[in-house]
Amino acid sequence: MTQKVQLQEAFKLALSLMLFYWLALTMDWDLPKFGALAIVVTSLSSSGASFNKGVMRVVGTGIGALAGFVLLSWFSQSPLGMMLAVAVYLVFVGYFLQTARQGDTWFNAGFLAVAVWSSSYMKVDTAFHFATSRFLETAAGVLLFTLVSALLWPRTSKVALQQQGQTLWEDMQKLYSLYRRQLIDGTVQAEAAGLRSKLVGDYQQMLATLEAAYSDTPQVRAKKHSWEVLRINLRAFGNAHELWRESISDCHKLDLHELLPGLEATLGVLDKRLKRGNELWKLQSSSADRQDNEDPSLLMETVLKIDKQAGTKLSHFERAALMNFVEQLWILDHTSYDLLRTLRILANLDPVTKRLERELPKDPYQPSAWHPERLLKATFPALCWVVAYTFWIYVDPPGGPAVAMIAAAFGLMMLMTPTNLFGLLIVLLLSMFITVAPVYMFIMPALDSGFGLLSLIFIYAFVFAWLGGISPVLKLGPLAMFVMMVDINNDQIYSFIFLVTAGLVMLLGVSIVVIVHRLLSPMHPEKIMLRSVRRFLTGCARITGTRKRKVKRRIFETTILPISAQLSGMERNLDYSQFPDNPPGKVHGLVDNLQSIRFRLQNLDATYGKAVSESPELMQTLAPLNEKWRQHVQNVFEQWARLEKTDTLIEEWNAQASLSQELEQHDVTDDRALQNLYAVVGSTQSLLEAMKELGDSIKQINWNQWAVARF
Repeated sequence: MTQKVQLQEAFKLALSLMLFYWLALTMDWDLPKFGALAIVVTSLSSSGASFNKGVMRVVGTGIGALAGFVLLSWFSQSPLGMMLAVAVYLVFVGYFLQTARQGDTWFNAGFLAVAVWSSSYMKVDTAFHFATSRFLETAAGVLLFTLVSALLWPRTSKVALQQQGQTLWEDMQKLYSLYRRQLIDGTVQAEAAGLRSKLVGDYQQMLATLEAAYSDTPQVRAKKHSWEVLRINLRAFGNAHELWRESISDCHKLDLHELLPGLEATLGVLDKRLKRGNELWKLQSSSADRQDNEDPSLLMETVLKIDKQAGTKLSHFERAALMNFVEQLWILDHTSYDLLRTLRILANLDPVTKRLERELPKDPYQPSAWHPERLLKATFPALCWVVAYTFWIYVDPPGGPAVAMIAAAFGLMMLMTPTNLFGLLIVLLLSMFITVAPVYMFIMPALDSGFGLLSLIFIYAFVFAWLGGISPVLKLGPLAMFVMMVDINNDQIYSFIFLVTAGLVMLLGVSIVVIVHRLLSPMHPEKIMLRSVRRFLTGCARITGTRKRKVKRRIFETTILPISAQLSGMERNLDYSQFPDNPPGKVHGLVDNLQSIRFRLQNLDATYGKAVSESPELMQTLAPLNEKWRQHVQNVFEQWARLEKTDTLIEEWNAQASLSQELEQHDVTDDRALQNLYAVVGSTQSLLEAMKELGDSIKQINWNQWAVARF
């Protein structure tokens, strides 16, 4: 953000707050602090992001108000019933808070229900006034800031989307170059793992910006369906890219350029598509229609054929590995083709086709509706609420029910965005007593006119909004504490005791959340990591142990895919100083090998299903052999899931005839059946190789360190 933009954004926020307080004082609103807080929280980098966040906040406030009314009407006469009912409601909110795009909606829906109860304790008749006033004033604050943001130096998400997409494409090109180099020299590039993690983060950031662009950029909104197709195509291409990378490792002993004469040309086409995609991404920012003839050669799917003379020298396993490589390269070629076509539509080089516009493909990576780990984590804000509620009942601290409300709010915050609560508390308390208290106690009482008060609001907001360009903490802490603690209205009061009580309430509420988090061992990162790894391995065992495709698909979508996507995030959250036997290098190797298992299982399932449908007689002939290896793989996964050693099983495995040797006994003459056989063998053998590597990683991890309880 440039100095000029920083000053403009500070001016817009300060003007919005000043106008809102002028409106609130004129209309004699008694809860303007909630509308002002909405302005502070929703003042983001672009108009669309601010509008989306504001709308989510208003919707969540409405849902929370309604839930608060229902809870009060049912349980206002029963303290125990209220405690349990709110706890169940917080579990419900916390569950969906973790995966929904509208996280702010769920947060406000959970927090406001508790706030309605807290504000109306012993005076239930005021609940409707509190809830409706908060809803209307929040909506007014959001509307006012949206108007100011749209009229004065509007900032759309267009530039940010363009820059983030450019970075994403450049990193995709770089990663493809690293994999291509691995294909040539057979060595795994060290920087590839870091680049993969960066791509995941860049992709998620671009999706968030895209959501904002739907609101503030007409060019993007007009082609929303095509943008959604692009989002899915990017995921499909990334998945195909990684599957192809896995197949490279299985062919390191083969001379691929001799076996596949057209390989270099195919790889060149893929490289040109990525480079062309980068160019098209730059073109999509313009709305003018264009004509070009640069891409016909790139819009033709390539076909790789194995050199027959060189192929006769291969063993069954080598030919299977080669066929798997060719299959994965074909999928990568197909997904890059779809990606290029979608980019041409966004760049106005092609018309929007019916397929892209009306038949939006289903996202294969959508999180499953049910996940036990998500339910376990959703109990955290509910437990914070129960502990704080019990503490309030038996200790009766200053602030009364506000302690339970603060505990529930910070519990939901920890669930939505894990953070250092004590650090956050220190920032809020310092903001309260260093920046807010002097203004509240010494400057405001000396003002004798509305003009002076509004000028003070503008100057204070402008200064800290400008400092927010340096660090968000310098903006959110002082401004949030100012609007909440000062509570400007026509019945203004000044009380130092009020500030001290508010600080004590926050200290007690946050302390309860921290204690619950420390005592709730399942919430610790290493415990989550341990359970996730075991659940992943159990899912692998179940997939290899069943033949029903629907069951396999359900297990993969609910057990394998979500966990593998979460492992990288869990890896970053581990406190490595607590576990010296499990340093980052070992953990990263474990996560990489688990991801490899996921990709190879996915590939095996696809190739096996294709073989069953196209060559049922062959697969029926191979059923005894398939059952033997399936049982062996299942046993290994089951023992790993129980954290048992599998050295004996691995030794027995190595002592047996290899899968390729056993298949030498089967004579297959049909070309289609032979191709399916090679595909299944290659996928199976690559899974076995990945399991050997995973076994080495598992032996290096000290599981007891992660399993031990700590306080």
